Amino acid sequence: MRTMSFRNRCNISTFVFILLATLLASCNHTQEHSKEHHPSATQQRFDDIEVWVERFEDPERDTWQKPAAVVQAMNLRPGDVVADIGAGSGYFTRHIAAAVGPSGKAIGLDIEPGMVEYMKEDARKLNLSNYEARVVKTDDPGLGPHSVDVIFLCDTYHHIENRVEYFRNVSSSLKPGGRVVVVDFIKDTDFGPPRDHKMAEEAVIEELQNAGYRLITSHDLLQYQYFLEFGI
Repeated sequence: MRTMSFRNRCNISTFVFILLATLLASCNHTQEHSKEHHPSATQQRFDDIEVWVERFEDPERDTWQKPAAVVQAMNLRPGDVVADIGAGSGYFTRHIAAAVGPSGKAIGLDIEPGMVEYMKEDARKLNLSNYEARVVKTDDPGLGPHSVDVIFLCDTYHHIENRVEYFRNVSSSLKPGGRVVVVDFIKDTDFGPPRDHKMAEEAVIEELQNAGYRLITSHDLLQYQYFLEFGI
């Protein structure tokens, strides 16, 4: 039997190494491509601040988001304290601050420090001393017991993980008669995020009921979003 030469063995080893390296690189590229185009709805980050501020503050958003009408429908009272979870650029927070007046407070909460800094500067420019902003953890909004009248979430609910536990824990932050308000995209529409990143209205109601809430009312105000109010 003829034995393989040293040179041939080296050539084969080199070929195998190159083949494995090529396959690994191809696999990594596929995974990165998948992550880039299909990010997890619950883990999406907004750390490219300038890009997201431009999107959140797009003047065309007002035509379908109707922030002034949404805040008006919430029937906020002077002196109310409202926590805006996932506030982003403060798109709704500034409207809430104006609605609750100097004796009230609008608190913009976000996990991205850059967004919080943007909100703080926004409050300074608008001269709204009752408009605050804080960095929070993904699993805890950091609200004290019986400290807020309304917890508001717009386009944020579906990003939260372990939602039943999260909202069960956060219920202690509500004052007597307090509410949770959820505005989010209708699932069966191509407007907004991809359909697999959206939650059906019925699923939101079921989860919050499991967390100990009851549906108070549903507003038929927005074309592309449901608008729900919950109480304890």
